[in-house]
Amino acid sequence: MRGHRSLLMYTCRGLLRHFSRAYHSKKNSLRIFEDNRWLVQKPSLTNIPPQEKFRIDAIGFLFDHNAPKNVYTTDETFKDLLDKSMQHVHNHKVTASFVGQENYRGYAWLKLRDYIYGQLKDGSLQKRINEYRVSLAQLIKPSHPEHVVPQLLRVDDYDSNAWQTILKTKEVSKWNKYVYLLSQTYDYIYEQEVLPLMMKTKKTDGSDDVDISNPVEWFAEARKMKRHIIMHIGPTNSGKTYRALQQLKNANRGYYAGPLRLLAREIYDRFQKEGVRCNLLTGEEVIHDLDTAGNPAGLTSGTVEMVPLTQNFDVVVLDEIQMMADFDRGWAWSNALLGARAREVHICGEKSTLPLIKNIIKMTGDKLTVNEYERLGKLKVEDWVLPKGYKSLRKGDCIVAFSKKRILDLKLRIEKETNLRVAVIYGSLPPETRIQQAHLFNTGEYDIMVASDAIGMGLNLSIDRVIFTTDVKFNGKELVELSSSNIKQIGGRAGRFKSGSQGHDIPQGFITTFDPHVLSTIRRGMEAPIEYLRSAVIWPTDEICGNIITKFPPGTPPSVLLKAIALRLEKNSHKLFTMSDLKNKLNVLAIFEHMDDITFFDKLRLSNAPVKDLPLVRSAFAQFCDTIAKGQTRGLLSYPFPFEVLDYKCITDEKFSLELYESLYNIIMLYFWLGNRYPSYFIDYESATDLRYFCELIIFEKLDRLKKNPYNKGGSQSLGSTYKQRSRFLNQHTKKRS
Repeated sequence: MRGHRSLLMYTCRGLLRHFSRAYHSKKNSLRIFEDNRWLVQKPSLTNIPPQEKFRIDAIGFLFDHNAPKNVYTTDETFKDLLDKSMQHVHNHKVTASFVGQENYRGYAWLKLRDYIYGQLKDGSLQKRINEYRVSLAQLIKPSHPEHVVPQLLRVDDYDSNAWQTILKTKEVSKWNKYVYLLSQTYDYIYEQEVLPLMMKTKKTDGSDDVDISNPVEWFAEARKMKRHIIMHIGPTNSGKTYRALQQLKNANRGYYAGPLRLLAREIYDRFQKEGVRCNLLTGEEVIHDLDTAGNPAGLTSGTVEMVPLTQNFDVVVLDEIQMMADFDRGWAWSNALLGARAREVHICGEKSTLPLIKNIIKMTGDKLTVNEYERLGKLKVEDWVLPKGYKSLRKGDCIVAFSKKRILDLKLRIEKETNLRVAVIYGSLPPETRIQQAHLFNTGEYDIMVASDAIGMGLNLSIDRVIFTTDVKFNGKELVELSSSNIKQIGGRAGRFKSGSQGHDIPQGFITTFDPHVLSTIRRGMEAPIEYLRSAVIWPTDEICGNIITKFPPGTPPSVLLKAIALRLEKNSHKLFTMSDLKNKLNVLAIFEHMDDITFFDKLRLSNAPVKDLPLVRSAFAQFCDTIAKGQTRGLLSYPFPFEVLDYKCITDEKFSLELYESLYNIIMLYFWLGNRYPSYFIDYESATDLRYFCELIIFEKLDRLKKNPYNKGGSQSLGSTYKQRSRFLNQHTKKRS
């Protein structure tokens, strides 16, 4: 009887799903990818004047009297050359276009003009022109429309012989150079940016059946399992992760997924000390704990991005689950929650995730158990700010700031004005250096910790008192006030409970500031009700992206695909999921996307590389990608990077900055990251490991011997700079409101 009932329920669910899909398809809501008309889109035009957005007959460029002066408005020769060559391109590419392609070619024309308008409006155009160095490859086949104006203005960088070969004529003038570059750039835009968006392709292999509108359905194997999701929720210092790890230890096959490499390493080291066999798996480091027969351990500690969603586990632990709302990395937590193939999935984090997780579990059909914990210790926001500024500091204090300039400035000032030794932690420090600094603070060798919000996760610190220097931080675009979640996460690090403590040893943590206004904000944040998460950030797997690319014309750049998917997912009416921010991924793609010898799937993989936005790092990554494109085998020392500065003599030489060594460290770790994915191309790990240790040593020693702030080019900051920063923030937001 039970079997018949199950079969009937399964059949009814199938019918309901069928009718639901048909209904939503008509309403154009969730099933946005079932009809391939979603591919037919118009290119975005952001710089062209509104009155010209539908005029494919416009030739010259118009600027109102409020627009800044530019080379087009001040250089009559350039203006005349550009107008005449654009007229020629229009006549030959747009007016004489094939029947049925007028719209496509017209949009390519408008997109070319949009690129030129954007560059002419750029206030730093002259600097870009001066710094631009055109390669011969870009001269022959331009593929960067965003550089077309500097390229036009630097056409004479190559001699007439080169141009005669390119143009296949002995009559070379500036005009026919302009015509050639603009025609080639137009063709690139037409073929690579317009057609892939606007041309609907036919079914060939069933790929049109790809539906990515419902992330729950991306992981079919996980949906076949009856999983048990066990939530461990509570404030910082409530022991939630500790309890989840006890379950992991008893599993035959399990995975700990942490937010940071150093946290994954900490769990790995802890298990090893306790005699629990465990592997380590991060983007840059893989360690197999092998037995005498060569079999790896059943447990693995790693970063959340590395969770193997194609393997079966008994237990998976997802730490800091509230990170699923992070617009940059949140997709990794969301995908792991939806796709982990485990009988038990233990998720640890803040209570703010509870309603969202409940709604997601309703969709997946899994069983949910919620364990809520209280803080192991007391926490108090003090009534008064520090009365004597830095003179009021005491051993065990942690001062929080939000930029490395400010952090290093605080270190120098505190050590100058007091007898206290100061350790520092900020995001771009190597994880090993952060661990060293934390150890010096925890053991009492250093008295004070000055840190960014990097202390909010991943490090055990014996902090008695957290001191906020400000209540605003820069989010990459503007100054924003700290959220109550930020304040609770950071402030909760005070009075950390130590395992083995008895009841009377329960610690008391304190929170205060230097500024009464900041103290008011911090108090409100600590007392504020929980801000519940509303959505989880998602992004399709590379396999799904690979299926969708078959809908596009061959040779479509990955960036075009990603933007197209993003545009459609933004219109998804399902409120539980939010689109991932593609800014970082597209910035990385721009480094190597033009390299034709790198496959589409390799480009998707490389777009996830941890590339810091520093000139030396981006240049190094471009060289690494060139190695992949050419299929070469190279050791790290074969590249022309300035590793000669990894010398003890450079430690006291202030012309070799911390930023240089942070860049070199990132380059070395990129080499390890690539070596794990392309082991036949990137070899000689021994040399890379030695360079990494030297780099970590020099960064540590430079911090220890710091005499002046290498990031403070405008003079030193005082305590009053915090008040000025906050005043600017308040003034900006007052103006916005008015």
